[in-house]
Amino acid sequence: MLYKDLDQQTKEDLRNYFEERDYAVIAVPKEEPIRVYVIKADRVVETARRVHQLDPGSTILLGEWLLSALILSSLLKHASPQKVLLKLSTPEYSLVAEADGMGRVRGFIGKGDPEGEETITVVKELRMGTPYTSIIPVVSKSIRENLLYYFEQSEQIKTALDLGVVLKEDGSVKHAGAYMIQTMGGTSPKVEELLLKRVRELPPYSQILSLGKRPEEFLEELIGDMKPRIVGLKEIEYYCPCNEEIAKASLSLLSMEEIEEILAEGPAEVVCNFCGRVYRFDRESLSM
Repeated sequence: MLYKDLDQQTKEDLRNYFEERDYAVIAVPKEEPIRVYVIKADRVVETARRVHQLDPGSTILLGEWLLSALILSSLLKHASPQKVLLKLSTPEYSLVAEADGMGRVRGFIGKGDPEGEETITVVKELRMGTPYTSIIPVVSKSIRENLLYYFEQSEQIKTALDLGVVLKEDGSVKHAGAYMIQTMGGTSPKVEELLLKRVRELPPYSQILSLGKRPEEFLEELIGDMKPRIVGLKEIEYYCPCNEEIAKASLSLLSMEEIEEILAEGPAEVVCNFCGRVYRFDRESLSM
């Protein structure tokens, strides 16, 4: 496995290369089977805010959900098109986010179902046949607590995590990020206890972000005495791959009668929920 020791040169390289970019770092201690994943996603969440024209409360809500999808994408094959789709359903609203192994993420807030149950659905598209789907109940108003419950019930990996979105006075995003720590089988009880103590003593991650901490700086403070090695890096971006062909294909879900009714009032419109792009199709473009 290729890796980089988290020394001063590596920290400087990361700061220089990712100065104006969002990114995620995966690190492991030299001698313990522990995995730490830290995300910086300021621009991702700010892009989502602008695309969807969100108020401050909705910015934090969707921002935390995008971070949740990015956390789950760390379980996918690195730099692959494998995807994870994450949906939270409540009577008040729904949250949808999708992230892939290449660091691309997108999402939106939709209407809730007043008659529906509160559930979280996780779909992993691993490109190996039928996608893996897991559905769990919503157990808390906290996205963090729900994500921890998912890892406990579905992944069965000892996990600690936190995420945060910090806004400026004008409602735009100043900081957004998350971390996840997982201890695998074989971790020594002494180190496990030490990590648990450190995590318990950490302030909310939003406070850590407010101090301007970068992922590698947080890593060093958390496991710097364990000789951490960086084993994975990925740039993160808000990305929507929708196009005219995909939008046109979505109209095939409608019956001919439904399409005729729409065209009688003007061009058929398809609006992408993830990025807001509008695609218009007249009778000629639909070959009708």
